[in-house]
Amino acid sequence: MRLLTAGCGISQMSFPYWPTWVKYPAITHRLEHVNVGGPASGNEFICHSVMENLEGIDCAVIVWTNHLKTDIYVESQQTVDEIKTYPTRNFVLNNRGLVVDQAPAWWPSSVTGDNRIKKWINENLYSEVYQVKKTLQCISSLQRALEKKQVDYYMFLGYPIPLDLADNYGVDLEHFITLHSLYDDYYASEWRKYSNTQEYGLVPVAGWHWDFYRQNILPILDYKCDRRRVNIGEINRSVKAITEKNFQKGIS
Repeated sequence: MRLLTAGCGISQMSFPYWPTWVKYPAITHRLEHVNVGGPASGNEFICHSVMENLEGIDCAVIVWTNHLKTDIYVESQQTVDEIKTYPTRNFVLNNRGLVVDQAPAWWPSSVTGDNRIKKWINENLYSEVYQVKKTLQCISSLQRALEKKQVDYYMFLGYPIPLDLADNYGVDLEHFITLHSLYDDYYASEWRKYSNTQEYGLVPVAGWHWDFYRQNILPILDYKCDRRRVNIGEINRSVKAITEKNFQKGIS
């Protein structure tokens, strides 16, 4: 089976400090895994990155992010070079969620306003109402693309998203495993006490990632493909040790 996973930094394979949940599918199951999660990315990037990487995919797990984030597709190398001088969100991504140096690329500007471009957008164009509508449109469009490609898919809310207009946009909420957001789940969990980076937003620790995977993704993959011989208890102990060590070092 060929699995695709997508989302923002919560679902980023290249996160350098501890294993995120997307590290585990290839460990626990016999499958090929494609990850397109990108740091700071928004829902427009998530939608496009999945659509552009569906060839040969059998199953997809998508975690939608905060609807307030702004993604911008940049074709100008001069603009990319300027972005790299900004104090935050100073990088661009390819359609696999990897940081690159060259245009064209996606700028996950997120909710920043500390630079020339975003300051102007925030002051003149930004609309929270439109951000909700755009996210619903992205979810609906991606659902139709996945269904056309006959890809089995499962969705989660990384952050709370207003869903009052979901039906108007043709969003099928039945494809969400739960409408309880990962954000709310994390901050209600025992793992929150190990966080010392709250000022950077949602950065779930290693233990939470494994719990989320074990409770939500493992059953899906057990149904879809064969499990490898792995010691779940040993992984439980390992991620707890990693979480405690990082907390003591002040990097969790």
